[in-house]
Formats: sequence, C-alpha cells, structure tokens
Amino acid sequence: MPDALIRLLNGFPAGPGVYIYKDASDVIVYIGKAKNLKKRARWYIQNVGKDVKVDSIFEAATSVECTVTESELEALFLEAKLVQMHQPKFNVLLKSGQPFLYLFISATPLPILSIVRNKKKKGSYFGPFLNSSAARRVYDFLIKTFRLKLCKTKCENGCLFYHLGICAGSCRSDFDLAAYVQRLELAKHMLTHGHKVTLQYLKKQIAEHNKLREYERSRELHAYMKAFENVFEELEIGRENLVHVEAGRDMWVVSADKTALYVLREREGALKKRHVFHTLLAEYLFSDAEQIQEYFLSFYSTYSPPSIILTSFDFGKETSLYESFLQQWHQRGRAPTITCPEGGHEAALMRLATVYVQQLEEKRQTYGQALKIFLHLKKAPQTIDCFDISHKQGMFMVGSCVRFSHGQMDKNKIRVFKIKTLEHQDDYAALREVVSRRYKDGLDLPDLIVIDGGKGQLNTVLPFVFDTPCVGLAKREETIFSVDLPQGKKLNPQSYVGQILIALRDYAHHIAISFHRNQESKQWDE
Repeated sequence: MPDALIRLLNGFPAGPGVYIYKDASDVIVYIGKAKNLKKRARWYIQNVGKDVKVDSIFEAATSVECTVTESELEALFLEAKLVQMHQPKFNVLLKSGQPFLYLFISATPLPILSIVRNKKKKGSYFGPFLNSSAARRVYDFLIKTFRLKLCKTKCENGCLFYHLGICAGSCRSDFDLAAYVQRLELAKHMLTHGHKVTLQYLKKQIAEHNKLREYERSRELHAYMKAFENVFEELEIGRENLVHVEAGRDMWVVSADKTALYVLREREGALKKRHVFHTLLAEYLFSDAEQIQEYFLSFYSTYSPPSIILTSFDFGKETSLYESFLQQWHQRGRAPTITCPEGGHEAALMRLATVYVQQLEEKRQTYGQALKIFLHLKKAPQTIDCFDISHKQGMFMVGSCVRFSHGQMDKNKIRVFKIKTLEHQDDYAALREVVSRRYKDGLDLPDLIVIDGGKGQLNTVLPFVFDTPCVGLAKREETIFSVDLPQGKKLNPQSYVGQILIALRDYAHHIAISFHRNQESKQWDE
C-alpha cells in the first residue's frame, strides 16, 4: 500500500462519517461509511494482504479522504447519495447488476442525445434514473418528438426515418444544424426544469409566436405541448402502479452454505424471488448481519421497501437506525419494520421462505445434470460459454463470449471482440473468427459451448472447439441443434434447462449489443 494512503488514513478523526477512495485520475472507486472513521481507517491498514476487497481497493486507489457527519444516520444518507451519484466500481450497487442510467447530451460540435451508464465523456447528464424502462421511454419520446435521430447514411432525398418525421435530416446535404441544435436545447430544457416548467415555457413561446403571426411554429410547439402532457400522464400512472407493487413483505434469507443472499417478496401468500446476491469468496460468506448490511442498504437505496421486511438474521442495535434511514430516504410517513421473527405467523413465513430458498439452491447446483440429460452429453457441464455476433447492416461488427460457471455468471470470463478480417456482413465468418480467437491455444475451454444460431452457425464453428460439446440455439423457434440432435430439439421456456440456455444466450446478446453500440459511438465521435 502506498505510503501516501497510510498517512491519509492515519489522519482520520474519530466519529461518524463517510470516506472516499479515488484513483490517479481523481475518479471515485469506493465510498463507505463508518460509526468511527479512525477505527475504520485502522481496520483497512491492518487488513492489507488479508482481505480481497481491501487489496482490490488499494490496488486501484491513490488517495482517500473523509467527511465527518453529525450522526451515523447522516453518514448513511451521505453515503447513499454519493454512491447513487458516482456509482463506484467497488461498491455493492454494481455487484447487484443494476447500474443506473443517464440521459446524456454530448458536448461535441454535433451534440447527440443518448443513454449511458457511466459519466465518462464531456457533456450534460440527466439522472440517474432508477427505472431503466422509464429512462428509455423518455429517451424514445424525446428522439421522436424533437426529431433528434441522426443517421449514418447519406441520401439526397432523406432516409425513411426522415420522411416519417423522426430523423433530423443529417442524411441530407441541406441538413439544418441550427434547427437541430435548437430542438435539442428544448429537450435539454425539459430535462433540466421538469414537465410543469416546460409546459409553461411552451405556452409562453406559443403566445409570443402568435403575436408575431408565426402560426406554423405555434402549431409545432402546440404539438410538443400535447405530447408532453400525454407522456407525463403515462409516467404518473407508472408511479401509481409502483406504489401498488410495493405491497406485501420482503424476506431476506441466507442460503445454507452462506454463499447466496436471497431477497424474496411475499404477496397474498405467494413467494417470488426478487434478487440474489452471490459470493464464492470465503472472506465474504454471508455469515453475519454486519457483512450483509451493505447489500441490504444498497438494495433499498435503489428500490422502494415494503412496510414489513423480515430477515433470517438480526441487525441488533442497528435495526432502528436502518428503519429511520429507509423512512427518510424514501420520504415515508411511517418507517418500515425490520424484524427477525422468532414466533407466530411471520416466523412461519420465514420457514416457508427458507424451504423455498433450499429448492432454488438445489436447482442451481444440479443444473449441469439437467443439461446432460437434455442435450445427451457424456458428463454434466459446470462451465458454459455462449457466443453472439452483433452489427448494424454489416457495420461495426463485434462478437461476445460470456461464461456461466457453477450456476452463476462469471464476470471475469466475459470477452468481447472487434471483427478484424471482414469488411462486409458475413455472420458465419464473423462467428468463426470470434470462436477461433477465443480458443486459439486450446486452453480455458468450458464443458459446453452455446452458439446463438441454428445448424449453419453450429457447423461453421465445430472445427475450432477442440472436441468440446457444442450446441446452437436458434432464436426464432427456441430450438437446440447439436451433433447428437441434428433435427433439433424444441426448448420449453418454462423449464429450468430452457431458462438457463435462453438466459445465457440473451446475456451474450446483451453484451454484444452493448459493445457494438460502444464501438459505433466511438466511430461517430471521431
């Protein structure tokens, strides 16, 4: 650990507060809170070389600073706000797989409205949005309403989207950049000031254009105003439905082997899985409430809690503190009740939840045997790789490979590839290139390979997989093909095997699409 970090940690005062680790570029990598900053700093120094998380933070960080607060509750609030704002890579929030979305307007000569997950480029950010579907709905609305779509083609008469009134006309030689920027500023005004202020602004603009007898512009602004009213009415309905969803109880249950933390929702007697946190590191087994509290508070900093939260562990003296935090963070009239029930109806519910978790764990641990039977394999696969190709009409072709290991996604084994050997669209050739590059030395092979595609895609990669069992999953009919299943076998999406393979294929597709958009954006910025 750098001497500079030691000196800074040794200078921490006693008392509650928040501490922030930053890297050499002044980017925040971790945010934490403590009842006593001095004791927490000492703990970090003492656990260098003993704790995986501490070593990871210190490897990335070059500086650390702290802010003293009046109380531990205030520290909780400050930590939650800072994590929500900066999304540090070592905080639990990102481990949950639920990063926030931002609407972003770039600062380039040709500004572009887009959806991003991180604040990496210069420009204007709006958010964060906790609900990704709502963020995308607002984005789609702004693109269509203000005609902000920019296309990459050149067409003198304008592309199809231009004639549909969506494309800004960047495809035409007479593209009106000033008008485009003006419309983008109006969208920016809406995002900055909210719908009420924006509607007032539009009414005022309409009145001024009417005075100047600029009736065509008035009609255009009036259409915007009506569209705003409709979309915000829709968003209000969405918020009302969200309140309804939060009825019932949440139950937090630790698996028997302490490697998984389940969040379940009980509603009218029925149980449903909300989320699962996994760990395979012995240092982070969910063995006591102190190790769980970061996951608990991170989850409810993002999601609205129900009125009753049941747990299979006891937060002890911290319970009332967490209840107060949730009440004030979500601006509730009453604080949620957090309890570890010992008897009565709620204890019976927790026993039911524990049995339900056991069943989920048995499924997770026996998925390999189920796949072996379904796919006619010689042995039960424990590691599975899945490949996908993404492009836009042959442009910016990329590939992805994701690994599913022992029942869960292995983030460290995700691979993305730029297609290097092709200048035109050829999905088969692209797939051959990606698979051959992934296994070029014959090492790090999985027990099973899944290809997004049917017979053709499967046959094109077989020479490059070193006799590893390989199957193709055709999306249209959700049908599996392999050497042992040449005629195909239809998947049941409701079965456990079906859910595993479809989820794996869809995640590989998600990674490929994300990388493709990243490469396309870079090319456009250039």
